[in-house]
Amino acid sequence: MASSLPHVFTIPASAPFLRTLVRALLDGTLIAGFPAGGDPLALVRATIYLPTRRACRLARDVFLAETGGRATLLPRIVPLGLIDEEEIAFSNAAFDAGAGLDIPDALGGFEREMLLTELVLKWANTEGMRDARLVANTPAAALKLAKDLAHLMDDMATRQVPWSKLDTLVPDRFDTYWDLTLRFLKIARDVWPAILEEYKRLEPAERQNRLIAAEAERLKRSGAPVIAAGSTGSIPATAALLETIARLPSGAVVLPGLDTVLDATSWDAIGAEESAPSHPQFAMQALLRRFGIARDTVTELAEPGNRDVLASEAMRPAGFSDRWNANLTRLAPQIDAAMSDIAVIEAASAEEEALAIAIALRRAVETPDATAALITPDRALARRVLAALARWNIEADDSAGDDLADTPEGLFARLVADAALSGLAPVPLLAMLKHPLCRLDRHGVEALEFAVLRGARPVAGVAGLRLALANFRKRLSGGLYRLDPRQRLSPRDLAAADRIVDALEAALAAFAALKPGPQPFAAIGEAHRQTVAALAGPLDTIGPVFDQIAEHGTLAVARDDYAELFHAAIANRPARQPPRDARVRVFGTLESRLQNADCAVLGGLAEGVWPPETRADPWLSRPMRQQLGLDLPERRIGLSAHDFTQALGARRVILSRAARVAGAPTVPSRFVQRLAAVAGKARWDRARKDGDIYLQYARKIDEPDATLRIQMPEPKPAVALRPAQLSVTEIEHWLRDPYTIYAKHVLKLLPLDAVDTPPGARDRGTVIHGAIGQFVEAYPDALPEHALQRLLEFGERGFAAYNDIPEAMAFWWPRFRRIAAWFVAEFEPRRREDADAFLIERSVKLPIALPNGSTFTLTARADRIERLKTGDYAVLDFKTGKPPKEKQVRTGLSPQLTLEAAMLRQGALEEIPRGANIAELVYVALRGGEPPGEVERLDFKEGDPNSQADTALRRLTENAARFMKLETPYPPLAHPMWSTHYGDYDHLARVKEWALIDGSDGDMP
Repeated sequence: MASSLPHVFTIPASAPFLRTLVRALLDGTLIAGFPAGGDPLALVRATIYLPTRRACRLARDVFLAETGGRATLLPRIVPLGLIDEEEIAFSNAAFDAGAGLDIPDALGGFEREMLLTELVLKWANTEGMRDARLVANTPAAALKLAKDLAHLMDDMATRQVPWSKLDTLVPDRFDTYWDLTLRFLKIARDVWPAILEEYKRLEPAERQNRLIAAEAERLKRSGAPVIAAGSTGSIPATAALLETIARLPSGAVVLPGLDTVLDATSWDAIGAEESAPSHPQFAMQALLRRFGIARDTVTELAEPGNRDVLASEAMRPAGFSDRWNANLTRLAPQIDAAMSDIAVIEAASAEEEALAIAIALRRAVETPDATAALITPDRALARRVLAALARWNIEADDSAGDDLADTPEGLFARLVADAALSGLAPVPLLAMLKHPLCRLDRHGVEALEFAVLRGARPVAGVAGLRLALANFRKRLSGGLYRLDPRQRLSPRDLAAADRIVDALEAALAAFAALKPGPQPFAAIGEAHRQTVAALAGPLDTIGPVFDQIAEHGTLAVARDDYAELFHAAIANRPARQPPRDARVRVFGTLESRLQNADCAVLGGLAEGVWPPETRADPWLSRPMRQQLGLDLPERRIGLSAHDFTQALGARRVILSRAARVAGAPTVPSRFVQRLAAVAGKARWDRARKDGDIYLQYARKIDEPDATLRIQMPEPKPAVALRPAQLSVTEIEHWLRDPYTIYAKHVLKLLPLDAVDTPPGARDRGTVIHGAIGQFVEAYPDALPEHALQRLLEFGERGFAAYNDIPEAMAFWWPRFRRIAAWFVAEFEPRRREDADAFLIERSVKLPIALPNGSTFTLTARADRIERLKTGDYAVLDFKTGKPPKEKQVRTGLSPQLTLEAAMLRQGALEEIPRGANIAELVYVALRGGEPPGEVERLDFKEGDPNSQADTALRRLTENAARFMKLETPYPPLAHPMWSTHYGDYDHLARVKEWALIDGSDGDMP
């Protein structure tokens, strides 16, 4: 039998909600005469509805604490559902005779999304829709639209808006796109009921409405005590259930944080103002109107505190903010008290904000038995704070969880799909192989990366990796540049790489077995599951997703679309960890409801984060939603505002935001701006000063006791470790950047190619030099018939090792053909007119005696030495890049050719007499463009090739003698010309740090 006067209570935000609720129940305040006496069995008759499962778990702990640990049978505590998220989920235990209810099961979850995705794709491919820019034309985009459509359908069912109301919308009033979506919605309205009938199912929201109605009817017949607490009744069906409970003789509804201090005029305006849905009290005011009661009839279970007064004034309706002038003077003592335990952190960056919050949480729990919580909708901020807490080994209970797609298992599954369907492209392949969940041998992975994944991309697939390894073995036997770090790979390393390729082939067998063309989502998903299991074993978190795809994935999908579709399928699925007993907790705004902590940090208080950015509905425009009677996006702001005011009730509150996030400036949350306006400048400055303490700690925590001025490194290795042999090509580094010689020859560090980059100039030069050299050696006396064809044959042999690199063959080979044509038609005939002998690719060594009695050996591999018919000699160097200028050679910055000439004049080659006259030093540029090649003869402004060769050798001897002294360092960037050059080893020399010492602006390329 229902009571005529609803039993409605409220607990202010400043009081611990669950503890106050339990005490009010135990002392008989909520329900008169219940529980009776000290009967330990009395409570079991009662049912308590709370908004979330977490609140239910916490309520049980509070009951145990309030009953002093006595043996007591607790009330039946069940979740009312995630009310404000409009996703009510009743337990079957909510019905005494639930099995007899004639309510079909819901068609929800992934099955429903897949069916809606098929509808969206069919619509997108209809005539007239293919050219619509905003319509999905891929399965992943269609799935995202389907999820939004499912939400709209839930919204309409929850708000009890009939589909027939779509007919009241006039298409001519809206943009063309909304006309198209409206047409589809009308089609869906006609098609979807038939699908539901075929499956014998109900819409999830419709089934929830029926369950709520059935529960309300059951409660009317029940005489047992029933309490619904913590709900704002924002959903019509829930509001109806709350009304039923409130009118029961043994029923009670307890509202969270009803504003009982706001003046009546302003209270009445909340439901009338245009901005009303964004007010934190909007839903509860509407609920009281439904109950037919005034606010002053609601019983307060605790007195509102100073913090409640502050929050009420801060959230005053905009139309009545002019009353602040009078009210703030009258309420000054209460606002002073409310602000006394509020601190404000205004960090410079997101990283600084996270560290300051972590310090605040750590400081809070230094008090024995104290609890602290971070409440934020920003998951990136939450993860940063958790990482910062870990540095002090502080465990935190992270209740919000992460998106399944961002968990380790979700990321690994996504990487597997990306790698498998990209043809094992190096970057996704290495990301997959190096993921912690991958069980393949790490040594083999590193060997595979070192051998074939750095540098040019192999041909796609496992076969491409095998071909790349085979070609690498060929190059390893003689085709690699002599200083290539891959020379270090041993047969054992390559065998380990082979085993990785074998394992990949076995793991990807299911993908290889797929038929060409579009496949059912379930078929590709099964291949995906098998690959994940082969590489990492069964994964519990991601396994249910594969089960759903296997059961409901009938959608035909192209292989190229699968990875994006899989990502869309697992997106926005929360993956939460089991609750832990920890004094530090991290809550999302939903999880924080009805929770309390001694210190609450409200993080991420910037517009677009808290409150969240309003998200447009892709199916209905704002005017269309308003005309249908659906909630506007501003409703989300109201929910966020209510979460904010509830969190303000903690004993100690810290408000936090970052001035910049990802380099972009942020705007303070409107809630914070209102709070600052009500607090006034003096109080707000004090709050900021309190928050600055945490910022100072954050800025000091990693600051060294003393700042050391970074000096340019000047390593001085032992003389025995210093190189006693260098090639002419390395002498340039020795002169301009001695640190390069130190890193390469003393530390034995060789730079690696980046992953998945085109072959470099060094590889191209090696092949072209080799082909031309072999051609000239094969035909030293005269050019053969069909000389171009012969030269191309040599080139084909050299390029054969790069057949698995499409870029090399696409760009290098056409250039080589042009170079070859120029070489045999212009260059070689002219050179042979003046020369009668050729020495090609000859290795030369010249020992140089130093003053300390040691010997320094200079080596070279001369591209070409010509004996001219005059008896003189010419030294030629082929360059596939840009040759140095005469000034660079003359001043000793590029001494390669002059040193080679000096070695010949010193008798380093048996074929050339000591003291031979060097008539020419020639650079031959082989670029393959227009022109394909150029001859650049060095005509010195001072002296001739012989005198320049002697000068270069003298300079080298002096330099070698100097570096054989222990006191001589190997500094970086020794020559001023190269002071802004960024080379292979400048990061090791920390050039960008010490280069700032001289007062320059530090610009480095």
